[in-house]
Amino acid sequence: MIILLKAFKNKKFTSLVMTVLMVVSLLTPTAFTDVKASESGKLFDLIEITDFHGALEDASTPPLPAGAVLAKNIDNIKNANPNRTLVLGGGDLYQGSPMSNVLFGVPVQKLMSSIGMEVTALGNHEFDWGLDKIINTTMKDSKYSIVCSNLYNKNTGERVFEPYKIINKDGVKIAVIGAITTETPGIVLPNNVANYKFTDPLNEINNLAKDIKDNKKADVILALMHEGSNQDCKTGKVFDIADKLSNVDAVLGGHSHTAVQAVSKTGIPVVIGKAQAKGFIDLKMSVESSGKVSFINPTTSYIALDNNKDNGYKAKNPITDANALSIVADAKKQVGSTFNEVIGKTDKDLTRKQDTAPFGESYLGNWTADIIKNKGNADVGLQNNGGIRVDIPKGDITVGTIFYLMPFDNVVTTVKMNKAQLTKVFEEAFADNGVGVQMSGLKVTYDSTKPSGNRVIDIKKADGTAISDKETLKVATNDFMATGGDGFVVFNESSVKETYNDTHILVRDSLIENIKANKGIIASMDKRIATNGASQISIVGTSDIHGSIYPIDYSTGKAANLGLAKVSTYVNNLRNANPNVMLVDSGDTIQGTPLSYYYDKVDTKSEYPMMKVMGAMKYDSWTLGNHEFNYGLEVLNRVIKDAQKENVNVLSANTYKTSDSSNFVKPYITKTLNVNGKNVKVGILGLTTKCIPNWENASNYNGLKFNDPVDEAKKWVPILRNDEKADLVIVTIHSGEETATDTIPENQVKALATSVNGIDAIICGHAHKNISSDVTLKNPSGKVVPVTEPAKSGQYVSQLDININANGTIGTINAKTVPMDDKIAADDSITKLAQPYEDTTLKYMATVIGQSSGEFPGKGQTMEPTAIMDLINKVQQKGAGTQLSIAAPLSESAYIPKGDITIQNIMGVYVFENFLYGIKMNGAQIKKWMEFSARYYGQVNNPNDAVSKDKALNVPDYNLDQLYGATYDVDLTQPACTVDSKTGEVKSISRIKNLKFNGVPVKDTDEFTVAINNYRFNGGGGFMAAAGLKPGDTSIVMYDSAKALGDDGQVRNMMTKYIQENKTITPTVDKNWKLSTTPIYPFTVQTIKGADRYETAANISKNGWDKGSDYAIIASGEVFADALCAAPMAKKFNAPILLTQQNKLPESSKAELERLNVKHVIIVGGEGSVSKQIEGNIQNDLKVKPEVKRIYGKNRFETSVNIAKEVGIKDKAIFVNGYNYPDALSVSSVAASKGMPILLTEGNRLPDSVGAYINENKAKNFYIIGLDGAISKSVEVSLDKVLSKNAVRLGGSNRFETNVAVMKEFQNDLKLDKMFVALGDGATGTEFADGLSGSALAAQSSSAIMLVYNNVPKVTTDYINSNTNPNSIVILLGGQTKLPVGIGN
Repeated sequence: MIILLKAFKNKKFTSLVMTVLMVVSLLTPTAFTDVKASESGKLFDLIEITDFHGALEDASTPPLPAGAVLAKNIDNIKNANPNRTLVLGGGDLYQGSPMSNVLFGVPVQKLMSSIGMEVTALGNHEFDWGLDKIINTTMKDSKYSIVCSNLYNKNTGERVFEPYKIINKDGVKIAVIGAITTETPGIVLPNNVANYKFTDPLNEINNLAKDIKDNKKADVILALMHEGSNQDCKTGKVFDIADKLSNVDAVLGGHSHTAVQAVSKTGIPVVIGKAQAKGFIDLKMSVESSGKVSFINPTTSYIALDNNKDNGYKAKNPITDANALSIVADAKKQVGSTFNEVIGKTDKDLTRKQDTAPFGESYLGNWTADIIKNKGNADVGLQNNGGIRVDIPKGDITVGTIFYLMPFDNVVTTVKMNKAQLTKVFEEAFADNGVGVQMSGLKVTYDSTKPSGNRVIDIKKADGTAISDKETLKVATNDFMATGGDGFVVFNESSVKETYNDTHILVRDSLIENIKANKGIIASMDKRIATNGASQISIVGTSDIHGSIYPIDYSTGKAANLGLAKVSTYVNNLRNANPNVMLVDSGDTIQGTPLSYYYDKVDTKSEYPMMKVMGAMKYDSWTLGNHEFNYGLEVLNRVIKDAQKENVNVLSANTYKTSDSSNFVKPYITKTLNVNGKNVKVGILGLTTKCIPNWENASNYNGLKFNDPVDEAKKWVPILRNDEKADLVIVTIHSGEETATDTIPENQVKALATSVNGIDAIICGHAHKNISSDVTLKNPSGKVVPVTEPAKSGQYVSQLDININANGTIGTINAKTVPMDDKIAADDSITKLAQPYEDTTLKYMATVIGQSSGEFPGKGQTMEPTAIMDLINKVQQKGAGTQLSIAAPLSESAYIPKGDITIQNIMGVYVFENFLYGIKMNGAQIKKWMEFSARYYGQVNNPNDAVSKDKALNVPDYNLDQLYGATYDVDLTQPACTVDSKTGEVKSISRIKNLKFNGVPVKDTDEFTVAINNYRFNGGGGFMAAAGLKPGDTSIVMYDSAKALGDDGQVRNMMTKYIQENKTITPTVDKNWKLSTTPIYPFTVQTIKGADRYETAANISKNGWDKGSDYAIIASGEVFADALCAAPMAKKFNAPILLTQQNKLPESSKAELERLNVKHVIIVGGEGSVSKQIEGNIQNDLKVKPEVKRIYGKNRFETSVNIAKEVGIKDKAIFVNGYNYPDALSVSSVAASKGMPILLTEGNRLPDSVGAYINENKAKNFYIIGLDGAISKSVEVSLDKVLSKNAVRLGGSNRFETNVAVMKEFQNDLKLDKMFVALGDGATGTEFADGLSGSALAAQSSSAIMLVYNNVPKVTTDYINSNTNPNSIVILLGGQTKLPVGIGN
């Protein structure tokens, strides 16, 4: 089980966390506001108490009345809303306090019955005493019941408890379905769950809910489950289940000891009431007369009690329930004489703190393991760390103290193990996911740098003697470990299990006995657990701390695994085990939290808190990052002075003063460490990204320049090696590894590692990535240079473990990152040191600046317009006085609540200290800017594809700019833009469509004023370059908030002022942009298609000849040559062209002939392409019995002549290559419109039949389609000899250029309000079956036919784009669903 605040050992710090939560609670109405339901509905209070853990009183000295205060709070709610208050339990109610444990939870049951609890879920700790004890002792005479849908008796197959209970409240039937976490078998005594089967709670709840819903058994369905969240209170197993539930109205969870107030992806409340009487859930539910169920406060439903408010149990005079006090008093009386007995004393605090990281021995651990070994009369004693629950403070030790230390009724057991099995125990303990172990009778050495499973170096007996491989030792431990608990599965091996012996002696009784005998606790710290740390140097690195000291997420006010206080604990543990530890930082330290901001800009007199803390943590160095320059040099110089005061070396080898080219701060430091009697000199070189001028206003770094870090490393590394004689050179650089999304050279780590000899390892930052160990990079000499990066905010630390050989030379270097997770506590000394700073900050954050009439959620900012982004842009637009505004999402957790708005809320929305610019841009630049932003999204292939971030580019959210003040669409069917590799300017625009200002399309030359922040203006994200603008170009600036307003010109401060001036803001969404997974074109697109080319031809006929036709032309759909010349004839007879197979008339063609009611059918081509059988089908099988005529020749050339004769126009003709289908199609609609027959020729010879035709007719106007490669010069000469004037040749280097050349030649003869597009088919895209039939339809309206394929040249896209407009209709022929890239842009 995870306890939210278990890392916060210091009570004042726990109070601090709750203070932060109280600040959040200031945003919500008073806990007990009497909310009246509407006249048409009823309002219910759903109360959840979970993970009470026997907390009748808290653990203070003297104890505070937690249970009685909880009872009084709930009684007040019940009195305010009688018969509409439902009290529920989330499980784990009884086990956890000495008083409750001794009495097997009966006092807790009495308290819950007194409160009015009606039903509870089953928790995993209900198995600690055995389920029979809960059923027969704890729950005897209770006024509430247990529900659990997913627990079955293995022997009977029946559920152990009722799966749900239906409760009637004021005429509303509420079904409560129970469930327990499936983690239970792995976290409780295995014997206690051996007879039970745990099934999937999701399936069980969904099946039951469906039955209840379908059979109308209840009006409301609640899921009450002992399942929890992660520490972010937004993810975790309870959410995984809730997101997939059906027919359930709300989920009330437990297990994780978190205060969850959230909503699932499906919109239902998910709540957890923390633990140990620290608070509870009051979820207000409205049920209307229509049956509609809704919830008023899902995100503000937790009521905290562990505070000094009037309703808290830490109040000066806490309100209590008399009956509850009586229950507690009676329990105290029953156990009082036992618990209060003083059995010993201690003159110092005794702790569970391990002396070595990641795993070591502890004082209480050694003591416990010693007693277990002796009580079991064994060679070895083992105790799991999790079984020792509290530290023992200085003073009297009572029986009650030991009950708190060891609340579980575990017994001493023994087994027999050989050396290999003992090794497995310690490998399991010291693994990456291990929990460590306490032991007695042995000395163990391990190496945490080796892979899990290979870390144990040596195991010896306590006296130093070896253990032979054949020797068997007697091992004593508790029954939890001895049956495989905490992941020690080696105990389940058959050879171990068969030696299992239960002494029936409680571990706790053994501890009490020992204290009485010794009048105290006697133990020693004797290095029974050792690491090989003495022979290595560890360099721990942080980066991008961004003002984080406490493990708190300031945006939510909730605990989080981050911050320097946790880092301090980890580093101290390392130092305890190894004196040769260095602590370094790679920059971005003084910006990012309300605490850092307050002492950057508000209180400029106090010593800077980050430096005070880093000094206390004994940081060796701090390298400057880009955010160090956010506030200008006055602030930075003050912070540097405080760093120097605290002996923190400030580094940046590539930052120079422009006045004299001297270093701004130190370039490097060296430190000599003694390892095994050998001196090792370590050099730390600090480097900073050179791109600060790309983000910051010049005034913020006035007088400084930033050289290329790679060039500077080439200068300084030799100095460290040759002049300083450094044995090790480590680079701490504020720059990350290069990626495809980099638009400026802000990340240069790969270049650094591969270009410079002499660097042993790199600890980098800036990119906020968790790079555990990149060992793919080699320097010019071929040596691997490990790279590691510790994410951000102290969520991880990077660690370089450098092995030093016996002769003092450098051995292997292992890099890793270590999470600052729940296993690592916050350092009390650091939290106490920073407490005054934090208190002042919290008071400042709680300042109310205005009201909101509704919520501004941060969710979904990247996928659609949101009220929170519109608010930012409104403020920017108004502040800069511009027509447009551009901003990007800065925080996924951004949130402005309904009601009071505090400074904290705005800090969570706008997390950076940016200033505002108003600049001039034209339409073309805005389009490029937004096209560059649209790279964020991956391309979709069909309308049903999910919209997601482009995985290859992986553009961060803060580089997804959104335009406000104009409307536009983002066409995700198009690829991301291409960018000039040298200039960074966008080269292609394909995604941004329908960009309009005040409803009018934006022209490239239109001028606008646009608000952007200084990060963008100076080049951040590459947007200025992408738009073709020069970063930092003052000539386009029309507003500068820093100059106009000073510090008040920060966007965040402008937002604060905006809210103060408006007093109340309302969440509105303009919905001015949208993402599209279907193509968007600046014209109307229609499609004529069918299942195949035959059905497509039929559908083309229906489109153009909807009222029928006297004539129809039939051509082969398999051999196209005969039909190439049919379009002019189709025009003459106003006939559609239908296709057929050689020997079978397709049903679609047959049906269309019937529909047309044709009287005349002309078959084009000989019987080799359209058989005699087809003639018979048409004449005999159709109801209309049309006349059938065939036009053909001995070959395709003669066929074209005979068609020309049928057309009957003799003075003009068009020549095309008889084997080049696309050229014939290109000219088909033009030829038909102008009544010109199409004559086919060979490429190098004029066929006799064609020659005879032109000799006979002496035509005056002739066109040759295609260049010399299609129809040779010799053919052209032959034609010119016969014609009255030379033929006009139209062509291009490919079929597409030829197509465009034809269209341009006959532009005046075409009506371009309609355009047909034929997509090439076949292996090379030269087949256009759909276009064949379309030529007749195009000719009908004198429209162009454009040829396209998967990719088309610019000449085609330019022609289509320049000859279409919003009134144009573009008709896609056949199965294509979208136009090739570039068309329509």
